[in-house]
Amino acid sequence: MRIFRKKSLVVFVILALLVYDFYPSLAYAQKEKVKVGFIGFKFEGVGVKVQRDITNSVLYLLAGKPSVEIVSPEEAVSIVGSEKINSVLSLPSENDVVILSHMLGVDYLFFGNFVNQGKDTNDVVLYGTFECFDRPKRRFHTVEITWRYEDIDSEVKKIDKEFISKVLPKSGGVFTSLFFIIVLGLVIIGTYTLVWGLGGESQEAGAPPVAQ
Repeated sequence: MRIFRKKSLVVFVILALLVYDFYPSLAYAQKEKVKVGFIGFKFEGVGVKVQRDITNSVLYLLAGKPSVEIVSPEEAVSIVGSEKINSVLSLPSENDVVILSHMLGVDYLFFGNFVNQGKDTNDVVLYGTFECFDRPKRRFHTVEITWRYEDIDSEVKKIDKEFISKVLPKSGGVFTSLFFIIVLGLVIIGTYTLVWGLGGESQEAGAPPVAQ
């Protein structure tokens, strides 16, 4: 029995050392970011300030996600040039979007277009589409949206919940939780084995010798 307990303790120590050695690399893998490109929108009937505010609202939302490494519209222009970006925004053919995602080196490429259906440039009611090319799955995600400029903050939060967060992959939280459950189980088993082993040895040490 004592030999079995000692073997159990040895196994527990080995497992603990393996966890200590490999967990940093596992944790780092869970923190790896997804590269996302956002090249902006094509606008019609919208002033420069409104265009800038809407573009920045979406950009800040994407850039603020912990799991995202963003390629902004300005960075995209510096990589491929404004002519290429404007061409995709004006007439986003599937082939051109796929090529652009490769040129930018992104996993997900967001873009869209808006037309102002309000009375004038001061009464901005935007109607259009917001799209994302999902490079890992090689498919397009599209949603039609109607935004009022005066409610832009709440509109962007809504599109994040209903579209962006569903398109982008979830973080590795499930895997990490499972890993910690396994570690916790090992700790409980090891602690029980250790206490049981020490208790058994104490009882054996205190037992009177058997007369021959």
